[in-house]
Amino acid sequence: MRAIIISNGRTCYTEAAGMPTLTALRNVLVKVCYAGICRTDVGIANGTVAHQDGIVLGHEFCGVIEAFHHGGTSCDGWHTGMAVSCNPMLFGETEAEDVMCGKEVDGAFAEFIAVPSRALVGLSPHLLCPLGAYLEPVAAALAPVELIRHRHLGDVCVFGDNRIAELTLQVAHVMGCKQVKRVGHIAELTANSYDCIIETEPEHLDAYVRALRPKGMLVLKSRAFQPSLLTANDVAMKEITIQGARYGDFGTASQLLSDTWAGVGLHTETLLGECYELREYEKAFEEAGKKGKKVFLCAE
Repeated sequence: MRAIIISNGRTCYTEAAGMPTLTALRNVLVKVCYAGICRTDVGIANGTVAHQDGIVLGHEFCGVIEAFHHGGTSCDGWHTGMAVSCNPMLFGETEAEDVMCGKEVDGAFAEFIAVPSRALVGLSPHLLCPLGAYLEPVAAALAPVELIRHRHLGDVCVFGDNRIAELTLQVAHVMGCKQVKRVGHIAELTANSYDCIIETEPEHLDAYVRALRPKGMLVLKSRAFQPSLLTANDVAMKEITIQGARYGDFGTASQLLSDTWAGVGLHTETLLGECYELREYEKAFEEAGKKGKKVFLCAE
C-alpha cells in the first residue's frame, strides 16, 4: 500500500506499507480519495508536535467504505460504497479518550485507513473531491460560531491573518452571524472595542484581553502546542470569560460542504489550493508550510 509515514523522526513515502488491520475498535476499512495537509501534520513532520513513531500521517480526508471487521456489507448503519469522512479524535477505546489518527495511530495519507464506526461522518457522494476532505477544518471553524450564535453579542471579531480565520469568518456569515468581522493585524485592535474575540493566533492573548470590553468573551480557536503569555490580572479585573472551541457538529459541517458544492455556501476559491499525488509529498508539505491555501494529497 502507498502511504506517507514518519519513522525515527523522518517523513517518507513508501509503496510497501502494510494494509490497515481491522479490529473490533477500528472496524471499518475506508478507501481514501483525498486528504488535506494541516499545520498539525506539518508540525509532526518537522518534529515540533509530539507523535507516535512509525505511523501513517494525516487526519483530514474523504473516502469510500470498503469493508467491515466482521465481513458483510453493513455495520452500525453504515454500508459499503458510502462516502464518508471522520472525526479524527475518536480513535481511542472510548469516546471520552482523545486519540487522534495521523498523530497517535495510523492516519489517512495512504490508500486505505481503518476507522472506528463511531468516528465516521457521512458525506454526499459528490463530495468525494478535495472539498470533502475539508470536513474537519469546517467542523473546527464551526465550533466558535456555535458558541456565539445564540448569544446577544454586539461586536465580534475573528482575529488572524491566516486561512482558519478566513474560514471561521465565512462559516459565521453562512450561519447567520453577520455581525462578525475579521481583523488581521494587531495594530488594528483598539482597546475595549469588542464583546467577543475569536483568536486564531495565540501569541497575542494579552492584546485580545485589552481589546475586549468588560465582561467580554475570548474564544480560543488556535491549537498551538507551545505556552502563550496571558496576564491574569487583566482577565480578572475585566471579568473576561475564556472559552475553548474544539469542534462543531460534524453533520452540520457536512451539510455546509454540500451547500458549498451547490454554490450557496463557502467561497472556496480563497481557501482550497493544489492537489498532489502521495509520492509528491515533499513538494506538498513545502507548500502546506506556507501561509496560503489548503493543500491536498490524492490517494486514488
